Amino acid sequence: MNYQHKPLHVKIPVPNGTYEVTLTVTAHEDITLTILSQSRRFMVQDTKMSKNEKKDFVFNVSVCDYHKKDEEFTSVDSIELDILCDGRLTAVAAVSPVNIPTIYIAGDSTVTDQPAAYPYYPSNTYCGWGQMFPRLLNTGITVENHAQSGSNTMDFMNVNFNAFKDKIKEGDFIIVEFGHNDQKVEELDAFGGYSKNLRYFVDFARSKGATPIVASPINRIIFNNDGTLLNLLGDYRNAVKAVCEEMNVPFLDLWTRTTEFFEAAGPVKAWDYFWSNGKERDYTHTNDIGGDIVSRFAADEIIKNNIEPIASLIKKDMIKVTMPEHDTLAADENSKELEHLKSIGLVNVPILEIDRDITKDLP
Repeated sequence: MNYQHKPLHVKIPVPNGTYEVTLTVTAHEDITLTILSQSRRFMVQDTKMSKNEKKDFVFNVSVCDYHKKDEEFTSVDSIELDILCDGRLTAVAAVSPVNIPTIYIAGDSTVTDQPAAYPYYPSNTYCGWGQMFPRLLNTGITVENHAQSGSNTMDFMNVNFNAFKDKIKEGDFIIVEFGHNDQKVEELDAFGGYSKNLRYFVDFARSKGATPIVASPINRIIFNNDGTLLNLLGDYRNAVKAVCEEMNVPFLDLWTRTTEFFEAAGPVKAWDYFWSNGKERDYTHTNDIGGDIVSRFAADEIIKNNIEPIASLIKKDMIKVTMPEHDTLAADENSKELEHLKSIGLVNVPILEIDRDITKDLP
């Protein structure tokens, strides 16, 4: 839902580590609230409370330093919570350190923690699926999302990975998803440098006693004239599958899941799941609605792969995805949209130009 006001911000100074947070909320009127932690990771989403109701929200938060591409190493020394609400409430937080497994996420802008503006509108807020994922988990495991916009496998290995690779311990997990930026670099072709780097992540995780998990990149919504998606990342999906089979690694096939979903939506309705401000649209990066869908696909793929204990800790009642009905617009309207996309170069776009990101002048 939309939230018109800036969130209530709670900052609790703590050292790096993993914590169980109990946020006790008392509603002073009927409200709907969302609870975010750290860099806008979703812990609770759009939960309703009645007037005078008191409720404990319990979740795990990882406080961790990070190292972003082209930036200095950044230290983090607190739990930070943002409470979005459409009414009046009182909140009290209690924290305690816990020793539980960590899911580390390595990836690019389609996975990273994206910021938001306020008033908050889900449709025009960028969202990586990694920031939606924590709300699907019960306590007993935590998520550190180190994914970074613009990263490819090589960038991440040389920069971002340094912030947490020495922290990885036995029983932890690393989910790796790249491809969108690798395909722009000649030496990171799908079955060459890209696959080589995926093997590095797998070997490193196993050397620490952790479990590697590799996901294929989500698809972009650039359509062919027949209503199918242009196959821009298929080779990278196939490379991930090949590496996973070769090294006996769990494979989360997000490319196939997103391709099926967005083709079902069609070339007009698919935009509902990607960033837009009403005048400009983005065909690579999901909004909060799309990030929600992809996070559910990731959770379902984990269950299908029987990756424990994550699979047992997923909130099964929250991961069902209903396939969208195809565009309700008349066939000629769909045709006009497709022709417009073609006219501005969104069909058969050269790979090196594919991430212009914002497509202007759409109707």
